[in-house]
Amino acid sequence: MSNILFVALSFGLLALATGDHPLSWYRDFQEVQYGGVPATRNDERAYRLPMTVVPLDYDIYLDLFFAERTDRPFSYDGSVDIVIQAKAENVNQIVLHANVDTIRDVKLKNLAGAEVGLKPHETEPLYHFLKVNVENPLTPNVNYTLHIEYSSTMNEGPMKRGIWRGWYLDENKVERIYATTHFQPYNARQAFPCWDEPFFKAVFKVHISRPSGYTGVFSNTVNTGNVTLPNNRVRTDFAATPEMSSYLVTFLVSETFQVIAEDTSFKPPIRIIGRSNTDGLADHVLELAVKMTEFFDNYFGIPYATLHPNLLNDHVSSPDWASAGTENWGMVSYRELYMIINKNETIMSIEHYAATLVSHELAHKWFGNLITCYWWSNTWINEGYASYFGYIATHAMFPEYELPDHFNNRYLQTSLAFDSSRTTVPLNHEVNTPLQVTGHFGTISYSKAASFVRMTANIMSLETFQKSCRLFLLENPYKPTDQFDLLKAMNDAILDDNSLAIYPGFNFSEYYRIWVNEPGYPILTVNIDYDTGYMDLKQERFFLNPNEQTTEQVYPIPITYTTSRNADFSNLRPSQMMTTDSTRIEKSPGEEWVIFNIQQQGHYRVNYNKRNWELISDALLNNPNSIHYLNRAQIVDDVFALMRSERITIEFALHILKFLAKETNNHVWEPAISGFNWLRARIRHIPEKQAEFDAYILAQMEHAITTLGFEPKDGETPTVTMARQSILHFACLLGHEKCIQESWDRFSNWRINNTPVNSRVRRNVYVTGMREGDREDFDFLLSKFRDSNYANDQLEMLRGLGATKDPELLTRFLQLTLTKEVRSHDKLNTFNYALLGNQENYKTVMQFVKDNINAIRTEYVEDSPARPVHSALSNLAGYMDEPALVEYEAWLNEQPNLPQLATVKSSIDSARSNMAWGTANVDKIIAATKSSATTTVTSLFMLVAMTVLLQIV
Repeated sequence: MSNILFVALSFGLLALATGDHPLSWYRDFQEVQYGGVPATRNDERAYRLPMTVVPLDYDIYLDLFFAERTDRPFSYDGSVDIVIQAKAENVNQIVLHANVDTIRDVKLKNLAGAEVGLKPHETEPLYHFLKVNVENPLTPNVNYTLHIEYSSTMNEGPMKRGIWRGWYLDENKVERIYATTHFQPYNARQAFPCWDEPFFKAVFKVHISRPSGYTGVFSNTVNTGNVTLPNNRVRTDFAATPEMSSYLVTFLVSETFQVIAEDTSFKPPIRIIGRSNTDGLADHVLELAVKMTEFFDNYFGIPYATLHPNLLNDHVSSPDWASAGTENWGMVSYRELYMIINKNETIMSIEHYAATLVSHELAHKWFGNLITCYWWSNTWINEGYASYFGYIATHAMFPEYELPDHFNNRYLQTSLAFDSSRTTVPLNHEVNTPLQVTGHFGTISYSKAASFVRMTANIMSLETFQKSCRLFLLENPYKPTDQFDLLKAMNDAILDDNSLAIYPGFNFSEYYRIWVNEPGYPILTVNIDYDTGYMDLKQERFFLNPNEQTTEQVYPIPITYTTSRNADFSNLRPSQMMTTDSTRIEKSPGEEWVIFNIQQQGHYRVNYNKRNWELISDALLNNPNSIHYLNRAQIVDDVFALMRSERITIEFALHILKFLAKETNNHVWEPAISGFNWLRARIRHIPEKQAEFDAYILAQMEHAITTLGFEPKDGETPTVTMARQSILHFACLLGHEKCIQESWDRFSNWRINNTPVNSRVRRNVYVTGMREGDREDFDFLLSKFRDSNYANDQLEMLRGLGATKDPELLTRFLQLTLTKEVRSHDKLNTFNYALLGNQENYKTVMQFVKDNINAIRTEYVEDSPARPVHSALSNLAGYMDEPALVEYEAWLNEQPNLPQLATVKSSIDSARSNMAWGTANVDKIIAATKSSATTTVTSLFMLVAMTVLLQIV
């Protein structure tokens, strides 16, 4: 299950609902933390089902109706027979979940088929409970069959999950409707009454009837036959599933979906399923699925074909999907954006991410489906392992993507940024309510968990880690598991291999306990005595807020380091484990730079005494390749964090970062762009100072822009292609003259001469074309958006359209989000593109919000788990100056019953704090840019002059 917003703790851009694969690495907006009282077990356990009765087997009959049922269009009638057992004495009440419109009938039969006496049933809508009351207690450990008949309505679009309907245009431009499901984490109860918690595993048999014209019907398991019914309807029966949790059940019913790519050499065949007019466009993703199935078969030693004889290995390309992908067993569903990959139409970052996504979802077949978390508090096990394997496993089969190198930016650095507040939570923490559950599908459960898994694998050794995976799976198949089951498998593998003998006295169980159950992470401060060679190490919990008092928490830290005289950036196995708050390491005497946390594999930050920073800075400037690019990236990431937490000054931070003027590496520039954007956002309200700072940044980027150029080169790696994508997009945004001209030339040549734009540079071309263009250019790109058959290119066009400077055109663009032309899963991103496109766009966006707030609340699906309206209104505040904030706040106070009010007001407070920080520090920032400038000084003054002239014009 690849992002959701941290609902109980934070809101952010990621419009991915319970994002089954987090996309935080896009970094358009950061997740925003706000205060709140964590839930406690005692207050909110009421949301949890009692364990007095368990399900064993479900027979689910669903009659789906589309527009043909005029009295209740897009609805369904259902019945379910559930074989159950009481697991305690004196059970008089059966409690399960049901979140459907109407319960029509409830019956209970004993083993002989006779009806059991029932009292009237009850419902508790807040908890989605259906309570079936029996006249006499159930006999423990004896089978009964619970029969329930019900009816309900399909949700419109994917955002609310459950059974929902989507749309697409076929090859004849005819609109088609399809129905499918998205149940994770607690939405199976919308489709059928069930025990909708991961602990309750059972066998499911699905039977679906629909109009006969809906011929594309798929589910988790093989089709066992079709039955013709009256009224031109057909029922399809599917074979029994393995014993599994309710959230893994799925189906798809459509008119023209079909197999668009397949490999029949596997059993079961590996198939890609999509709308008919994408036939032949899924060969790339098929290759990903084939190779990753091979990898996991061998790595885990439990081939997919042996998991269950009825399971399919299907991968559905869905035009609508709330997250990136979801690991339903036998039929994974993905957003089409990541499935229809054409190198001539797809930007590299999407192709790159798609490779990790398919691997992530396939890893879930073992970590998540074969074994499942005991409860959502343990989500990090499913998601952490799937996220880790998304990069490590894919690298084994597709080394050209260089995926392990990208792990730091997409997971580790994201986690370090998010996990540095007082309100962050541990990997394993109590959740109960629906909002708490969906909130746990975020940065901690994905990014921090994946980073913890990688760090632990390095400590154990990769061979022992693989053994622990196999033990965990072999000891717990078809069972719910928790952190202690995983710890046992790890300890058993470690004991078997004696793999921690190199760390005398190290208590692995205590290491595991702390990292899994304590929030935050440490900063390692290193003081070096060059005369003696003594390196004194001290750790404390890191907080980004300089006003936070640290805690006494000690984290076991894997220590790796290298020195300039004996540089070795390849040995990732820790030399020792630091389990105290301080220790001393001895190296050879003599002045040289020392770098800790090789390739930034450990989940911690590092700070040094000033002289070591100066030695590192000199090496970066004069011989940058003497330091591994991942450690150069680490230095950038850590330096910005050290500056923000006031452990080093702004001047010293930019002094260390002078080397960026000669840097071209993607991994180094990603955290640099993120850090520069953080500073830019805080001085946005002082435009003349921001222009001066932007000129400094552009001077730093000039070498990278010139070296990378404006077109991909034959034979370059995907990493280089993505470096160009990020750097050109940022450079054009900041006003780099040649970037703007080159991008505009390509856009004009496309519009006038029909010369296609290379897919790998479309982002900066589309955005610049709209930013510099007029109504004719806007209408041209909008028409291309409407004609495109590629979801990826359509999303890039939306990003471009949002960059128009014309208020009338921008309003037209925003109005699109209130129509079906912008799919519900893209509405929040599209809204945000209008803010990202230009500095002054917030004024038009604010007016759009004022004029359309009720339509926004409806069309953006405000009550979906992602809370997109909360995010949209909060993000808007971050772009305003003080007069606009005053106006915004006054308008908010006039809105009756606005659910987002408290969240948006918190964002307004944050915006004011950011501006106050910027006002207090802007002179330091500008002074630091001047003192850190060396060879770039001439370019800097020229760019400053250029930006001033542009403002005058």
